[in-house]
Amino acid sequence: MIADALTSLGFVDIASANGIPVAINTLPWSRSEVVTLPDGQSGLVAGCGGFGISEIKSTLTTSVSSPVSVKEVHHDVFQLENTQFRVTISHGVITSIYDKSVDREVVPPGQKANQLVIFDDKPLYWQAWDVEVYHLESREELTPSRTVITEDSAHIVSVTTTTKISEKSSISTTVSLRGALVSTPEKITPIEITADVVWHEDKKFLKVEFPVDVRNTSASYETQYGIVTRPTHYNTTWDMAKFEVCCHKWADLSESSYGVSILNDCKYGFATVGNVMRLSLLRAPKAPDAHADMGTHHFKYAILPHSGGLDHRTVRAGFELNNPIATPQRSLASLSLSDVEEAEVKGNANAALFPYTTRTSYLHRHASPALATALLSTIRMSATSSPVIILDTIKRGEDDEDVSRRDLPIRDGQSVILRLYDNLGGRCRGKVELGELSRRGRVKGVRRCNLLEDDEAEEVLVKNGGFEIELKAFEVGTWRVMLK
Repeated sequence: MIADALTSLGFVDIASANGIPVAINTLPWSRSEVVTLPDGQSGLVAGCGGFGISEIKSTLTTSVSSPVSVKEVHHDVFQLENTQFRVTISHGVITSIYDKSVDREVVPPGQKANQLVIFDDKPLYWQAWDVEVYHLESREELTPSRTVITEDSAHIVSVTTTTKISEKSSISTTVSLRGALVSTPEKITPIEITADVVWHEDKKFLKVEFPVDVRNTSASYETQYGIVTRPTHYNTTWDMAKFEVCCHKWADLSESSYGVSILNDCKYGFATVGNVMRLSLLRAPKAPDAHADMGTHHFKYAILPHSGGLDHRTVRAGFELNNPIATPQRSLASLSLSDVEEAEVKGNANAALFPYTTRTSYLHRHASPALATALLSTIRMSATSSPVIILDTIKRGEDDEDVSRRDLPIRDGQSVILRLYDNLGGRCRGKVELGELSRRGRVKGVRRCNLLEDDEAEEVLVKNGGFEIELKAFEVGTWRVMLK
């Protein structure tokens, strides 16, 4: 469906010889990133506005991206460094993350971040659903076997560590650091970790730990349209019962002046005990499906140290990790069964399997980028809007006469539904700009409605090409833009 929509808008494949190379930003705020092009070269996506597109600059210089370096300082000890962080990897684990901006060490002395650990996972009932607190008593650290430098370019450096889990399973983790963009020096560059796993375990639980030099009695975890907080201690049985927490794109442990966020692109279990943040990666239940989660896995997580407490920077970084402008593409159809079996027999997760993804890559070509930009960015938030407001949904009205499925009363005319929310728990204000819809006189009016798209209030004043909104803490607000 996405491919059909892009074709209808005039986009063609990036490998085509026609049109100008462009990147599509599917998020509602401006982004600038160094991306990897299909030919392996780096390209710059600069100032790509919210729901907009930007031409890709294929020639990069140090005036675009600040220097980044990697070197082996001692045997099996590597150092990755940019203008924001200096990361030390010793014997396959991160032993130091030094934040240059605030002169602060993130990893406590003598502790190990990105440490893979495995547990026995034998709940009393319902293997695929339950996790019991006593599984934590079986903690076992996995020992990395080999670490090498796998990328050393002007804009990104990477170190890859291979770890044997058992005779049947292995994991390869790649720690990467990108050069900070000169145009946006205030944007934090996360320390990215990509994992490729061959997994054939029996009632085991794989996790990764991040001890951090931050203390708080509670940690924050993102959920849909909000945040949940959970204690970081086991002071009572009620506290202990919260040893595993549901989490979507990020978890955060912050003091008033500093914090650390752990981002991820597809894992939903987390725990923070004391100063140790622990992301759940893979389980191996044998009932009701004896083959659940068996096979190969590819996923990504990242460490985002930040000055100050939890704010919109973590929220946006989580969205950006989950909605990359460029993703390595390999069609599932191109993976033969023999490729998979051969790689798994050899215990090599990288052989002919990774990276591949079913996600859409938003690198394309277009004959008229300016025209496409005007169309795609018709509805967006103004630059003066609070950064904690997320424009989450732009869709057609369910009951409009031209799209209704006729199972509910039909509404005359056409409309666009906008759904926005506050992501941090405070009152906030902003302005929704209607762009080309307003300039062409297509806006008939705007009304506040509920989640079922029933109108609830009088028409909202449309002024200077948009309308003002206000949201309470964690409020989800819906507006109907009625078209002429």
